Amino acid sequence: MAVWVSMLRGINLGARNRVPMPALRDALVAADFEDVQTYVQSGNIITSSGHRSRDKVAALVREVVATNFDVDVPVVVRSPAELTSVLAWNPFPDAAAERPKLVQVTHLVTTPAPDDVEILLSAVENMRERIAVRGPEVAVDYVEGIQTSKVQGAWLAKRLGGVDGTARNWRTLTALCELTADV
Repeated sequence: MAVWVSMLRGINLGARNRVPMPALRDALVAADFEDVQTYVQSGNIITSSGHRSRDKVAALVREVVATNFDVDVPVVVRSPAELTSVLAWNPFPDAAAERPKLVQVTHLVTTPAPDDVEILLSAVENMRERIAVRGPEVAVDYVEGIQTSKVQGAWLAKRLGGVDGTARNWRTLTALCELTADV
């Protein structure tokens, strides 16, 4: 069985898109996922599945969430090895060590076109945030804070040709790698 890490975008933020983790775990087990674990309330799910395709896993998890909780959000899926590779890549090691909540990786549903990556990198040249892109991952060091930065969500997607994704801070990425280290 393959192990997958599914990351839901935009759930349990305030009063919207509420998805209780115990009920989500139960719904995923009912949908034939095994060894279901969740990490924190923001939609980080570790499962085992006979499915070998990340796209199939993403579609099934999205369907379970939509059907059981009436919440339709993008789901990004990575293997434990892919997440460990992102952790090893770490373009901002000092910032990740000192401010792990202010370094985030946006995991994209697909790899953006090289021209769109250039558009993104040009757009942040005179900003305080630092950005690095590798394949379908965008790392951002929010030097002075996330709340006041426009370098997130829709702003990123627009500059990346509409490619959608979901962000996790460095602390969460590290925890997900630790939780899947033995698979």
